[in-house]
Amino acid sequence: MKKKKEQNKIKISVCIITKNEEKILPCCLYFLSWVDEIIVVDGGSSDKTVEIAKNYGAKVFYKKWEGYANQKNFAISKAKGEWILSIDADEIVKDELKKEILSVIIQDNEIKGYFIKRKNYYYGKFINFGACKNDYQLKLFKRGYGKYEAAPVHETIKINGKSGYLKNFLLHYTAESIHKHIETVNKYTELEVEDLKNKNYVPTGYSILLKWFFMFIKNYFFKTGFLDGLKGLVYNVISACYIFIKEIKYSEKYGLNKVKFLKTIFKRAK
Repeated sequence: MKKKKEQNKIKISVCIITKNEEKILPCCLYFLSWVDEIIVVDGGSSDKTVEIAKNYGAKVFYKKWEGYANQKNFAISKAKGEWILSIDADEIVKDELKKEILSVIIQDNEIKGYFIKRKNYYYGKFINFGACKNDYQLKLFKRGYGKYEAAPVHETIKINGKSGYLKNFLLHYTAESIHKHIETVNKYTELEVEDLKNKNYVPTGYSILLKWFFMFIKNYFFKTGFLDGLKGLVYNVISACYIFIKEIKYSEKYGLNKVKFLKTIFKRAK
């Protein structure tokens, strides 16, 4: 009887939030047949996302969209696994990473969470250098020890305990085209602008005119983004422009006439 109970124990749960992900979700779920439980929290899809999730055996919950962090924390609250793997619908766990995850969750140590390096796919190619060179995200953690901190975008998990790093990649199919990448930039910068407004952010000449340029130089040259060829150039230019677009959008709402560009050209924003 005891042995049967142990066999039925949920070792690992995968948590995914969705909204109109019918194109990429099947591939994500296909590579998760080895986990004990899949939790999908849907924010109101109008396509076949929910139907697809159920067909793959996921436990589907509906939650009105309240931001990335809130949606993901709700998904975590529904998970029963001893360990939780929190991924997005456009992230794929291949066999090498699967084996490593299964090996670390049975180890008896003090580590409560693991960072996983993402291999990012843009415009039909994996971008390996520049801003993508060290894209580590904390994705795997023990239930009860991790929670997403409030953020409009780029939400991160705070771990109550020690963390470690896995060796294998999580494949991230983030933007199949330049058009899609620019759409995402526009969407995310809008969310960040609202957050900056709530924080009474004060832009400067440096944050508007120079910060994005220095970021491009850092990623493209010092982090060898040029090794990814033309698509690497496009990616790193758009990534740098993300900063400029966010700053100029906020400055438009803040009032460009309030920014003393020359007097604050070497001052960081507050």
